[in-house]
Amino acid sequence: MKFSTYKDSLGFGLLQVANYRGEVWFSIIGKALSIFGIVLLWSIIGKESSGVGSFWDLAPYFLIANGVSGLVDAESTRFSRILNDEIKLGTLSNHLLRPIHPVLFLYVSFLGSRGVVMVMSILLLLSGLLLLPAISFVGIILFLFCLLFAFVIALAINLLIGSITFWTTEADHLQNVASHVVRIFSGVMIPVSLFPERLKMFTLLSPFPAMGFLPATLIKNPVWGLDIYISFLSSVFWVAVFLPFSLLIWKIGLRRYEAVGI
Repeated sequence: MKFSTYKDSLGFGLLQVANYRGEVWFSIIGKALSIFGIVLLWSIIGKESSGVGSFWDLAPYFLIANGVSGLVDAESTRFSRILNDEIKLGTLSNHLLRPIHPVLFLYVSFLGSRGVVMVMSILLLLSGLLLLPAISFVGIILFLFCLLFAFVIALAINLLIGSITFWTTEADHLQNVASHVVRIFSGVMIPVSLFPERLKMFTLLSPFPAMGFLPATLIKNPVWGLDIYISFLSSVFWVAVFLPFSLLIWKIGLRRYEAVGI
């Protein structure tokens, strides 16, 4: 298992994306307009409701939340579709026969194909950070920890959804459902702090806020309230439990995959 194998896979993914420049620019413009629309909507609602900030208060939050979500593949869960296709079409066998870690190899290749999306996500993050009036050192450290949490949890969700294909070929429909659930409960469309109290508590105990709400809130205001404590501790729990559980389901699915002779 050589490092160059993963490097070449990453390069091949980037090369694939480079052949569709027009679609790349349309996706970037579409994402920018989408975030602008969300910020504008909530700023209008904020004029009639208390607890919702102005346009310039909301813009950094939504830019950073969407940047994090896009960077770790939380909002779209596209990696799960890659796994779904590999298992459903039987092409996973090609990777199992090679001296590589199939999940790592496929994920590196997937990262290459997301090169432009990742650049766009980084630009969203930087734009949000530039709009903040001030950033503390503590806020940066907390943000980096939360970014790591977001990456692990998003990978675990993608791996779990993809692994379900070992039992049913219709797992791609679950991917669509998961994508919408993450969009709502991660805070990239609606700030979790605006949820009704019971729904907010349920959401804060789930893994979803770690992929948008938590990092965007901490970098903007590193002062810890009850919501932040609950969400942070919940994220630590899900990081410790979710990825090992997803890897276990993957290994169990692999045994079933090999058993049916694919």
